[in-house]
Amino acid sequence: MSNLLWEIGCEEIPSRMLTEAITNLEGMIKSALEQSGLGNAEIAWCHGTPRRLAVAVTGLAARQADTSEVRRGPPLERAFDAQGNPTKAAEGFALVCGTTVAALEKLATPKGIYLACTVNTPGEATATVLPRLLSDILVKFDWPKSMRWGSGQMRFVRPIRWMVALLDGETLPVSTTDGLMASNQTLGHRFMSPGPFQVNDASSYLAVLAENRVMLSLEQRAQVIREGVVRLAGSVGGSALLDEALVTENAGLTEWPVPLMGRFDPKYLEIPPEVLATSMKYHQKYFPVKDLAGGLLPCFVAVANLEAPDPSVLVRGYERVLRARLEDAAFYWREDRKTLLAERLDGLQRVIFQARLGTLHQKAERVSNLAATLADRLHPELAVGLAARAGILAKCDLTTGMVGEFPELQGIMGGYYARHAGEDPLVVTAIQEHYRPQGANDDLPGSSLGAVVALADKLDTLTGCFAIGLAPTGTKDPFGLRRAALGVIRMILDKEGLRLSLLEILASAHQAYDAGVLDLEAKATASAVLEFLYGRLKVFLRRDFDYDLIDAVQALGLDDLCDVVARVRALAEFKRLDSFVALVAANKRIANLLNKAPQEDHQVGVNPAVLQYPSEVALFEALNRCVQQVSTDIREGRYGVALEILATLQQPIDRFFDEVMVMDPDMAIRRNRLALLRQIRESFGRIADISRLALP
Repeated sequence: MSNLLWEIGCEEIPSRMLTEAITNLEGMIKSALEQSGLGNAEIAWCHGTPRRLAVAVTGLAARQADTSEVRRGPPLERAFDAQGNPTKAAEGFALVCGTTVAALEKLATPKGIYLACTVNTPGEATATVLPRLLSDILVKFDWPKSMRWGSGQMRFVRPIRWMVALLDGETLPVSTTDGLMASNQTLGHRFMSPGPFQVNDASSYLAVLAENRVMLSLEQRAQVIREGVVRLAGSVGGSALLDEALVTENAGLTEWPVPLMGRFDPKYLEIPPEVLATSMKYHQKYFPVKDLAGGLLPCFVAVANLEAPDPSVLVRGYERVLRARLEDAAFYWREDRKTLLAERLDGLQRVIFQARLGTLHQKAERVSNLAATLADRLHPELAVGLAARAGILAKCDLTTGMVGEFPELQGIMGGYYARHAGEDPLVVTAIQEHYRPQGANDDLPGSSLGAVVALADKLDTLTGCFAIGLAPTGTKDPFGLRRAALGVIRMILDKEGLRLSLLEILASAHQAYDAGVLDLEAKATASAVLEFLYGRLKVFLRRDFDYDLIDAVQALGLDDLCDVVARVRALAEFKRLDSFVALVAANKRIANLLNKAPQEDHQVGVNPAVLQYPSEVALFEALNRCVQQVSTDIREGRYGVALEILATLQQPIDRFFDEVMVMDPDMAIRRNRLALLRQIRESFGRIADISRLALP
């Protein structure tokens, strides 16, 4: 068995793309080997650094297995004429197969007898297959963004500078479309061991790289960073804010990570800690350090990409860059507080939210009104005035210098400036929280007022964008409407849930826009947004519930998501009943009969006097008993209990279909039976459209 080593060396790969690139390379290699008949091999490892992607494959056969293919030709009756002489169809097929008509076989199939030939193809040597396979992967490698360089046509994330391709130590003739050939020469760390140096085989490759200061494994580099950051933070009596995303990003920026401790002037601790953390984490990729009480210490951990003879030189550089950032932040912190937050409201008139939907000032007014409406309906204990106040001030920090410099702090800084201006503490908190959640894993607003303003903000955006035709298409979602919809769903379903008629609230949001601004009318807009929310709800619930459960409830057109989820949970329990399959099948049969029945067969109620068979009477009586029992349960939201009661109809329904012909020639009898089935469907339909459920 043979071993393959393939390394693609290039200019620095963006850190955000590295993890996915490693995964893609492993998947493409595995798929290509399987398609080429070499799929019994194993991927020993697949790693990457900013300057290289590399993969090792073990257990490769010396050559592909021979293949045998039976090719079918013309039918026998068309292959020979009445005298038994071969026709042109037979001769042409033999020519394609490289043989004579006499050597062709006869193949019996369900459709008749055909001429056929067996084509045996010997497998190629692995050393012959791999160069084509690897070169093809280079061409097809999928990057979020790629580039060309020089005068060539090769596309890759960054210019490819070298390649190593070895099969059992022998160089394979792998090349890029621009003519760069693979060799057995690689490069080490850009600064500490630039190379080039020779690679003998896959088994020694990792050790040789490590000797030349390249730590190939992303996870190994991440672990070195974690341990170093924790150790250095502990050395000053603190603990690191160890953000895993930042660990991975630093691992993707380095080939030989070296954590180093830096410090800054304690005077900058007067700035809000979120500003300091943002300056360090998002702008400089440093790890902040906090004390035992949770406050920040005037130090940080940076990750260098080399071992310097004098690390203090690097540390001074890190400190100098951060000092400039913090000095800017201190300036904005002083200057922004000279203007009260409410005094910045007029400045929002000069900031466009969306060309058709107006300015941020107009959005703030809409959010304020909608927040007051939501507070009145959802939280009567809240002062409506506070909701309106938080809504009108929520966007004011967008005109501050601090948010202009650190956009990640919008909302957070608004809370600080609101507190400085003496606003109510509830308003302060709501402003800080109103952007939440900004992703599937982001925290929800912690306060009722914060949730109200966040809902108002997101529902206003969804309403406006849908009403002017900006619904997301494909992967394009410039206004983050999918994220906004998921945020609305999460807030509504959080804890005990918010009982809310979305259609009414969306209509209120629509009315807040000036006349002529929106293209769709209120009803059409609300329906479109509700359908979009249902789509995101399916994604949100997919780990716990099947899509058909949500479809069955969605068919009722409900707009209270808490009620929708309660019904979905009840259906999930209903699915576990022994009678589930029979009842769903019966509901599907009932739906088909009713959908096919002519309009003249419709009858409002069941006439007991027309019922003929004992099975009809039994079903009618059982249904009446169930309806009386489940009405209260449905009204009070006990859908699971109601479904258990309705499940007792299984045997009467089965007996009815076994003994009764629904479409009786007598019109009175037929209509009466259809009316009975309609009542059954309506009884289940008060909970969900059971006919939409999928059968196992």
